[in-house]
Amino acid sequence: MQRKLSSLFFSTARKVARLQRTAWGLGMPFTGLGGGAAKPAKRAKAKPAAPAMVAARRRGLAPAAPYTPDPSAFAGTWRGHVYRTPPLPGAWPVRLSYFVYTPPRLPKGSPMLVMLHGCEQGALDLACGTRMHRLADREGFLLVYPQQSQRGQRHRCWHWYQPDPAHGYAEADAIAGIVRETAIDHQVDTTRIYIAGLSAGASMAALVALRHPEWIAALGMHSGAVLGSAQNASEGLRAMRYGAARAPAQAMPSLVPQDVAFPGLPAIILQGERDSVVDPRSGTQLMEQLAWVNGVPLDRAAPAQHYAVGTVRAYSRTDLPAGRSAMVTLCEIPGLGHAWSGGDGRIRFHSRQGPDASLLMWRFFKTRRREPPAGVDD
Repeated sequence: MQRKLSSLFFSTARKVARLQRTAWGLGMPFTGLGGGAAKPAKRAKAKPAAPAMVAARRRGLAPAAPYTPDPSAFAGTWRGHVYRTPPLPGAWPVRLSYFVYTPPRLPKGSPMLVMLHGCEQGALDLACGTRMHRLADREGFLLVYPQQSQRGQRHRCWHWYQPDPAHGYAEADAIAGIVRETAIDHQVDTTRIYIAGLSAGASMAALVALRHPEWIAALGMHSGAVLGSAQNASEGLRAMRYGAARAPAQAMPSLVPQDVAFPGLPAIILQGERDSVVDPRSGTQLMEQLAWVNGVPLDRAAPAQHYAVGTVRAYSRTDLPAGRSAMVTLCEIPGLGHAWSGGDGRIRFHSRQGPDASLLMWRFFKTRRREPPAGVDD
C-alpha cells in the first residue's frame, strides 16, 4: 500500500511540475490530472510555421539548443566529492555526492553556505539557476551543494516527508556530516555556516538546521512545504497542496531536539503567490512555525513592507524582530510560481520573475553568527 501511495505522490508531483513548465513555455502541453484509461491521441494537423521560424530557416539558422548548465564558465573551482556515513550500530548507511565551489582568492576563515536542490534537479542546476556562485565571488564565501542520488530517490527528492532514521533523518545527518567535513577541510569560519534550499531542498534544509543547530547559523527556505505535517509520501503531497493539517506550531516539538537547549534559528522564507505545487499559504505557516522555534510571539511581526511595486521585481517583506534584527523574515512574491525568484529562467524551476532571491538570502545570512560547535576551533 505504501509503495502505491509513493507512486501516486511522485506521479502527481511530476504532472503538476509539467503544468508549471507549460506556463513557462518549458515543456510539453499538460493533459490534466484526471484518472481513467488514456485515450489514443488524435493526429494533429500540421500548423504553418511562424514567420520568424521560416525566416530563420531561409537564413540557415538552427533553432536554439536547450541550455545546459556548464561549470567551466565559473570563475572559481567546482569539485565533486563523495560522502559516506560511518558504519555505526543502528545507523542507516547513506552515500551522497556533493560539490564544492571555491571562489578565486577565498581567504581562510570565510563563511560557508550549503545549498540543497529540489526534486528533478541536481546540484549544478541549482548552482547555475540561482547564480549563487557569482555572489560568492563578490562576497567571499564557500559554497557546498549536496546532491540526492537517483538510487536514493529516483526523482532526486530529499525525504523531508519521511522524518525517520531510515530516510529523512538519515539524509539530514549525512548532510550535517558533509558540513562538518567541508568546514574542517576548507578552514571556514564555523560560526558563519548557513543552509538554504528550494522546494524539497528547503524542507530538508530546515530538517538539517533543526537536528544540528550547533552547526547552522541561519536558514533559508524558498518554496518549501510546511514542516512536521508528513510521515510518508501521501502526507507529504497533502502538505504541499494544502499546507498544515493542524495549527502549524503544534507540529514543531517533534522536530526540535528536547535533550539540549535549542539556541534559536534565524530564518528567511521566500514564497511565490502563484505557486501551483506548494500552497502559497505555506510561507505564513512556516513563519508561524519558526516563530515558535525561536520563542518569539507572532504578534510582534512588523507590518509588511512593499518593494519595487508595479515591476517584475515586486515583493512584500514581513519581519519578526528579536532585539535589533529580524529573527524570521517572510518575502512573498506576486506572480511567481514554483521557482527560484530572480534566477536564470533558462533552467527549470528558476524564474526571472521577482527579486534576486540569492541576494536577499545572503543579506539576511551575512550578519548572523553561531557559537562554534564543541571541539571545533574557530
